Amino acid sequence: MDEVGRGSLSGPVSVGVSLVSASDELQIDGLIDSKALTEKKRTEMVPLINKWIPTAVGHTQPEEIDALGMTRSLRLAGQRALAQVVSPEIKPDLVLLDGKHDWLTASEPDLLISLDPAEELYQRLTQEAWGSSSSLVQPWEGLVVTIIKGDYKCASIAAASVVAKVERDALMNQLAQRFPAYGWHKNKGYGSASHRQALAEIGPSTQHRLSWNLGVSAEQVKTTYIERAVKNNER
Repeated sequence: MDEVGRGSLSGPVSVGVSLVSASDELQIDGLIDSKALTEKKRTEMVPLINKWIPTAVGHTQPEEIDALGMTRSLRLAGQRALAQVVSPEIKPDLVLLDGKHDWLTASEPDLLISLDPAEELYQRLTQEAWGSSSSLVQPWEGLVVTIIKGDYKCASIAAASVVAKVERDALMNQLAQRFPAYGWHKNKGYGSASHRQALAEIGPSTQHRLSWNLGVSAEQVKTTYIERAVKNNER
């Protein structure tokens, strides 16, 4: 399992997962961390990866990130990805997670956590992800093993990295058509100079992470929150 988009100013944070058994043999040459591959190479690899092993990508949207914070948002995206590949017949023994921080395992419950509105929202969204899938009823609570630089050391993590990067990039390209001023087709939502200049000139969009320091005024953030709420009510 690996994430992409954690440090972006806009768009979702996305988590890829690939399901590998001990008997699976690597069938893809050059499989490595998605950031070390060209866009063309990543795109070419996705159908090969999906032919080799089951994969899925889960997303947590900007509005959810603002409400949950990043750690819960990563966990939610991971749960949404796992819900697509885990079933009563296919139950992984463990999750190999890129990095040193285990953001997939929830903290031990206590009174303060249980009273946190963000935790209540996370639990509801997680249950929805698993309840709306054809997989297990209960969200993933199994063993997680973190591997520093896992996307360079482990083929399953590298595969998850590639499918997540390609899918998220495609989503950002779609959003760039709706919000062309920010250059998301190039920067994919990260804080490039041109992206920050656009923020300074026209303010944030509803697809920005409004709880983040975007370098805009509080009034602009408030206005965009209102715009987002109005759009949600119109759905």
